[in-house]
Amino acid sequence: MRIRSNNGVIALLGFSLVLFSFFTPKAFALGKVGHQVICQLAFDNLSSKTQNKVNSMLSGLSNKHKKLINKYNHSSTKSEVTFAESCTWADAIKKDKSFDKYKSWHYLNVDRNETEVTEQTCAKNCITAAIQLHKAILSESSASTSTKDNSWEKLQALMFLGHWFGDIHQPMHINFASDLGGNRTKISMLNPQANGKEFVKCNNMHWLWDECLLYPKTESKSHDHSNQGLFNVLHNKLSKQWPLAPVSQWQKDSVYTWATESLNITRSADLLYCELNNKNYCLPIEKNIINLPSSYQDDHQGILEKRMLQASVRLAYTLEDVLK
Repeated sequence: MRIRSNNGVIALLGFSLVLFSFFTPKAFALGKVGHQVICQLAFDNLSSKTQNKVNSMLSGLSNKHKKLINKYNHSSTKSEVTFAESCTWADAIKKDKSFDKYKSWHYLNVDRNETEVTEQTCAKNCITAAIQLHKAILSESSASTSTKDNSWEKLQALMFLGHWFGDIHQPMHINFASDLGGNRTKISMLNPQANGKEFVKCNNMHWLWDECLLYPKTESKSHDHSNQGLFNVLHNKLSKQWPLAPVSQWQKDSVYTWATESLNITRSADLLYCELNNKNYCLPIEKNIINLPSSYQDDHQGILEKRMLQASVRLAYTLEDVLK
């Protein structure tokens, strides 16, 4: 697992000398780290037989896409790509116009009065349909994937699937078109580590749930102040939670249940994202900027971590099933 700090134009946080706090001169690409933690944890819990199949498929990754993934993750372009790192490929290709049709597959838009995601909610070009499609491609017999083109199609399905499981469990990816999944909902929240003197850099609801909620809630000089350190903290924390989780129950749920879970979180009153009216529409809060309490991270970080654990459990179960 190789994760390096991102010092470029996507720097997310600043001002603090403590790298592992909300404000850091070196950005943590937590969207990337989050996806990698989910996929690494799933891989850890695969049978050795399925792990070998995954690694065998990744060995066929072209130098072009290997370089693309490594560049996106700020790793050496010649490094071998792990399954965890391959789960960022779906984001790495967003600037490639030949993959434009997949942009809407990262999320699902629903009406503001919807309370459940079903098969009828979306038939194509959204995340629930994408997961079903790529599961089907991966489950095809090896005899039908003997050509180079078909092998590449299965490898794409593997990398897409790992990414989709992360996206569908992030509440802001099951959302409302008018708000661009929370990107238009501006927020302000005091940094709980800065004694009320600084604000969290993530300035919209989607960004907050994609990244900033995963930061450690307290400063500590004992932390490894690097992206690898952040990965280790999250990976170790969720690894310890796996044996205590209702794994067998989570494995039984369908893709529509996963999406409905995210939608229910999105619509919940304590998220402070939208307000239910008497017709059960979750309407935008009528404020230019929503001022979130500094306790917001304490109240919601555990929710996001649970979603990541659920994503890992369900991804591992799915890969065991489709690659058997």
